[in-house]
Amino acid sequence: MPATPSTSRSGRHSQSSIVSDVSAVNVVVGPPEIANTSTTGITTKTKVKATVLYEDDAGADGLEPLVDLTQAIPLHSKKTDRKQKRRDKKEAKRASTVPPRGMLDLPYELLYSIITLVEPRELFVLCRVNKSLRNFILSQEHLITRDIIAWRYPSLSKCFRLPVLAQDLDENARRALNEAYGDALSPRRVNANYKHVQSPDPSLVCFCYTCRLRWIFLCIIVDFAHWQHHLDNGLPIPTIPRGADPDWNKKLVAEHAQVVVKALHSQLWYVRLLQAHLTSITRSIRRNTANQGNRRSRFRMTPSDVASGTDAFLDRSGPPTVDFPYNRDNYDMLEAFMSSRSWIKDDGKWVYVPADQHERELRLLERQRQEAPSSTAVSQTPPAALVPRSMIF
Repeated sequence: MPATPSTSRSGRHSQSSIVSDVSAVNVVVGPPEIANTSTTGITTKTKVKATVLYEDDAGADGLEPLVDLTQAIPLHSKKTDRKQKRRDKKEAKRASTVPPRGMLDLPYELLYSIITLVEPRELFVLCRVNKSLRNFILSQEHLITRDIIAWRYPSLSKCFRLPVLAQDLDENARRALNEAYGDALSPRRVNANYKHVQSPDPSLVCFCYTCRLRWIFLCIIVDFAHWQHHLDNGLPIPTIPRGADPDWNKKLVAEHAQVVVKALHSQLWYVRLLQAHLTSITRSIRRNTANQGNRRSRFRMTPSDVASGTDAFLDRSGPPTVDFPYNRDNYDMLEAFMSSRSWIKDDGKWVYVPADQHERELRLLERQRQEAPSSTAVSQTPPAALVPRSMIF
């Protein structure tokens, strides 16, 4: 018989105890893959270590759960930077080749140039396209209207200036106006003889002589444009008897005054008034030119002048343009109504009332107020040196 290795009692006891402990642990908490391994040699030691780890984990009831705070380390090197730059360059090139989907996708300079080329009437149409385009036009309103006026209406803008708002006057100017005109500030006494123009509101616009004329001229622009259809078709304009003021006329002049008020607060409405008056002038010149019985001198206007949409032809020499229409009966023979300018034959050019005429008048009124005695009221008629009558009427 072959010889069998002898094993001591103590060795057999220790080995059996280890196996029994390991088996007990494997049955309770050990994972399946570890429990099915053999229990001999080094494998037994590895299994004991593995089960001990699970015992430690299972018995750690009082510890808080571990939170994984590991993060990926960002890559940063010259190589990755070069790749990212090449990738960004390709994306930018791909985006540049995509055609714009709308006007707002165009560059600012190109979009601004396009808008300044349109007529004022079309600006109101563009404001109704969408909210984004409307906000762009309103945010650039001052610049857009400035360029449109400089290109289309340089002469009309000098003849029809906006009156100064009453809220922009200082206390000295208000006091000088009150002492100069007194009770004439009552609206019922302002241009009461003009049935086709509403009286200016002293609480809205300045009541100096210059600003009152500016208000009247702007109201005449709206009223003159309203009756162009009647004039072109030979329809008579309704007359108003002396001393009468029908309701339809009150409503009409009130609507025209509201348009002027809008022009005082919005440059878009102001350039729209200039466009309307240029259209009225071209229609009046064309209408009177076709009248064989009218032999009066007039401005030379060609079809290209009308198509240009500018007032450049009004800078040529021509008849006086200060015929003030006191009532609507004068609209029939009125052609180029261009107030506040006069032709200087020696210089061969038109001269206009200065833009700072309002400030000049206020300075003169304040100087008269300081020099005049406090008990003496200043004359309610405007000084003759303020605005030459030949340049207004």
